[in-house]
Amino acid sequence: MSKKVAYAGMWLALSVVVSYLVHASGSVLFGRLFLPLHLVAMLAGLISGAVMGGIVGFLAPFVGFLATGVPAFPFFLFMMIETFFYGFLTPIFYKRFKNIYLAIAFSIIVGRLVYSVTYYVLGAIVGIKLEALSAILISFAVGAPGVAIQLVLIPIIYKSLVKLTEDAHRGGI
Repeated sequence: MSKKVAYAGMWLALSVVVSYLVHASGSVLFGRLFLPLHLVAMLAGLISGAVMGGIVGFLAPFVGFLATGVPAFPFFLFMMIETFFYGFLTPIFYKRFKNIYLAIAFSIIVGRLVYSVTYYVLGAIVGIKLEALSAILISFAVGAPGVAIQLVLIPIIYKSLVKLTEDAHRGGI
Protein backbone atom coordinates (compact mmCIF):
# COMPACT_ATOMS: atom_id res chain seq x y z
CA MET A 1 0.00 0.00 0.00
CA SER A 2 2.80 2.48 0.81
CA LYS A 3 4.28 1.87 -2.65
CA LYS A 4 0.96 2.89 -4.24
CA VAL A 5 0.82 6.05 -2.12
CA ALA A 6 4.38 6.89 -3.17
CA TYR A 7 3.48 6.40 -6.85
CA ALA A 8 0.38 8.58 -6.45
CA GLY A 9 2.53 11.28 -4.88
CA MET A 10 5.06 11.00 -7.70
CA TRP A 11 2.38 11.28 -10.40
CA LEU A 12 0.71 14.22 -8.66
CA ALA A 13 4.03 16.02 -8.24
CA LEU A 14 4.83 15.36 -11.90
CA SER A 15 1.44 16.77 -12.91
CA VAL A 16 2.13 19.99 -10.99
CA VAL A 17 5.66 20.34 -12.38
CA VAL A 18 4.69 19.63 -15.99
CA SER A 19 1.68 21.94 -15.75
CA TYR A 20 3.78 24.67 -14.14
CA LEU A 21 6.47 24.43 -16.81
CA VAL A 22 3.92 24.56 -19.61
CA HIS A 23 2.12 27.53 -18.07
CA ALA A 24 5.38 29.31 -17.16
CA SER A 25 5.49 30.54 -20.74
CA GLY A 26 3.03 33.16 -19.51
CA SER A 27 0.30 32.03 -21.85
CA VAL A 28 -2.85 30.36 -20.57
CA LEU A 29 -3.57 29.45 -24.18
CA PHE A 30 -0.40 27.34 -24.37
CA GLY A 31 -1.59 25.28 -21.39
CA ARG A 32 -4.97 24.78 -23.03
CA LEU A 33 -3.26 23.68 -26.22
CA PHE A 34 -0.77 21.32 -24.59
CA LEU A 35 -3.13 19.80 -21.95
CA PRO A 36 -0.38 18.77 -19.51
CA LEU A 37 -2.69 17.33 -16.83
CA HIS A 38 -4.37 15.08 -19.37
CA LEU A 39 -1.00 13.78 -20.50
CA VAL A 40 0.13 12.90 -16.96
CA ALA A 41 -3.22 11.30 -16.05
CA MET A 42 -3.09 9.02 -19.10
CA LEU A 43 0.52 8.05 -18.40
CA ALA A 44 -0.29 7.37 -14.74
CA GLY A 45 -3.08 5.05 -15.84
CA LEU A 46 -0.98 3.26 -18.43
CA ILE A 47 1.97 2.75 -16.07
CA SER A 48 0.29 2.37 -12.67
CA GLY A 49 -3.16 1.03 -13.61
CA ALA A 50 -6.67 2.32 -14.10
CA VAL A 51 -7.45 2.99 -10.44
CA MET A 52 -4.23 4.93 -9.91
CA GLY A 53 -4.75 6.79 -13.18
CA GLY A 54 -8.26 7.72 -12.12
CA ILE A 55 -7.14 8.92 -8.70
CA VAL A 56 -4.28 10.95 -10.14
CA GLY A 57 -6.51 12.32 -12.88
CA PHE A 58 -9.12 13.37 -10.34
CA LEU A 59 -6.69 14.99 -7.89
CA ALA A 60 -4.21 16.59 -10.33
CA PRO A 61 -6.34 19.63 -11.28
CA PHE A 62 -7.16 20.31 -7.62
CA VAL A 63 -3.55 19.92 -6.47
CA GLY A 64 -2.41 22.12 -9.37
CA PHE A 65 -4.95 24.76 -8.38
CA LEU A 66 -3.76 24.70 -4.76
CA ALA A 67 -0.06 24.74 -5.68
CA THR A 68 0.01 27.18 -8.58
CA GLY A 69 -3.50 28.50 -9.22
CA VAL A 70 -3.62 26.60 -12.52
CA PRO A 71 -6.10 25.46 -13.63
CA ALA A 72 -8.09 28.39 -12.34
CA PHE A 73 -11.39 28.28 -10.51
CA PRO A 74 -13.96 27.07 -11.58
CA PHE A 75 -12.26 25.23 -14.46
CA PHE A 76 -10.34 22.83 -12.22
CA LEU A 77 -13.71 21.48 -11.06
CA PHE A 78 -14.67 20.50 -14.61
CA MET A 79 -11.22 19.11 -15.27
CA MET A 80 -11.22 16.88 -12.18
CA ILE A 81 -13.97 14.76 -13.65
CA GLU A 82 -12.53 14.86 -17.18
CA THR A 83 -9.00 13.88 -16.18
CA PHE A 84 -10.35 11.13 -13.93
CA PHE A 85 -11.77 9.53 -17.07
CA TYR A 86 -8.49 9.96 -18.98
CA GLY A 87 -6.47 8.28 -16.26
CA PHE A 88 -9.04 5.55 -15.67
CA LEU A 89 -10.08 4.70 -19.22
CA THR A 90 -6.80 4.87 -21.14
CA PRO A 91 -5.36 1.66 -19.63
CA ILE A 92 -8.74 -0.10 -19.92
CA PHE A 93 -9.02 0.81 -23.60
CA TYR A 94 -5.38 -0.17 -24.13
CA LYS A 95 -6.01 -3.65 -22.71
CA ARG A 96 -9.15 -3.96 -24.81
CA PHE A 97 -7.80 -2.74 -28.16
CA LYS A 98 -4.10 -3.61 -27.76
CA ASN A 99 -3.39 -0.34 -29.57
CA ILE A 100 -2.16 2.70 -27.66
CA TYR A 101 -3.36 5.14 -30.32
CA LEU A 102 -6.93 3.81 -30.19
CA ALA A 103 -6.81 3.82 -26.40
CA ILE A 104 -5.75 7.46 -26.34
CA ALA A 105 -8.27 8.45 -29.02
CA PHE A 106 -11.23 6.77 -27.31
CA SER A 107 -10.20 8.16 -23.91
CA ILE A 108 -9.98 11.64 -25.38
CA ILE A 109 -13.41 11.37 -26.99
CA VAL A 110 -15.01 10.20 -23.74
CA GLY A 111 -13.03 12.72 -21.67
CA ARG A 112 -13.98 15.66 -23.90
CA LEU A 113 -17.64 14.64 -23.85
CA VAL A 114 -17.55 14.34 -20.06
CA TYR A 115 -15.84 17.75 -19.83
CA SER A 116 -18.50 19.27 -22.06
CA VAL A 117 -21.38 17.89 -20.01
CA THR A 118 -19.67 18.83 -16.75
CA TYR A 119 -18.89 22.30 -18.07
CA TYR A 120 -22.50 22.78 -19.09
CA VAL A 121 -24.01 21.46 -15.84
CA LEU A 122 -21.52 22.89 -13.31
CA GLY A 123 -21.11 26.00 -15.45
CA ALA A 124 -24.80 26.72 -15.00
CA ILE A 125 -24.38 26.33 -11.24
CA VAL A 126 -21.44 28.77 -11.07
CA GLY A 127 -23.01 31.22 -13.52
CA ILE A 128 -21.36 30.37 -16.85
CA LYS A 129 -24.02 30.45 -19.56
CA LEU A 130 -23.38 28.17 -22.54
CA GLU A 131 -25.55 26.16 -24.83
CA ALA A 132 -24.79 22.43 -24.68
CA LEU A 133 -23.63 22.26 -28.29
CA SER A 134 -21.38 25.28 -27.77
CA ALA A 135 -19.73 23.62 -24.77
CA ILE A 136 -19.03 20.48 -26.76
CA LEU A 137 -17.67 22.31 -29.80
CA ILE A 138 -15.49 24.59 -27.69
CA SER A 139 -14.13 21.60 -25.76
CA PHE A 140 -13.11 19.74 -28.90
CA ALA A 141 -11.81 22.78 -30.81
CA VAL A 142 -9.63 24.22 -28.06
CA GLY A 143 -8.15 20.84 -27.19
CA ALA A 144 -7.40 19.69 -30.75
CA PRO A 145 -3.68 20.67 -30.73
CA GLY A 146 -3.26 18.97 -27.34
CA VAL A 147 -4.83 15.81 -28.70
CA ALA A 148 -2.30 15.75 -31.55
CA ILE A 149 0.54 16.29 -29.06
CA GLN A 150 -0.78 13.49 -26.83
CA LEU A 151 -1.06 11.06 -29.74
CA VAL A 152 2.63 11.68 -30.44
CA LEU A 153 4.12 12.05 -26.94
CA ILE A 154 2.21 9.49 -24.84
CA PRO A 155 3.20 6.41 -26.90
CA ILE A 156 6.84 7.55 -26.97
CA ILE A 157 6.99 8.28 -23.24
CA TYR A 158 5.02 5.14 -22.34
CA LYS A 159 7.23 2.84 -24.43
CA SER A 160 10.36 4.48 -22.99
CA LEU A 161 9.13 4.04 -19.41
CA VAL A 162 8.18 0.40 -20.02
CA LYS A 163 11.62 -0.29 -21.54
CA LEU A 164 13.34 1.51 -18.67
CA THR A 165 11.36 -0.53 -16.14
CA GLU A 166 12.13 -3.80 -17.94
CA ASP A 167 15.83 -2.92 -18.07
CA ALA A 168 15.80 -2.09 -14.36
CA HIS A 169 14.15 -5.44 -13.52
CA ARG A 170 16.74 -7.31 -15.55
CA GLY A 171 19.52 -5.48 -13.74
CA GLY A 172 20.48 -3.38 -16.74
CA ILE A 173 20.36 -0.15 -14.79
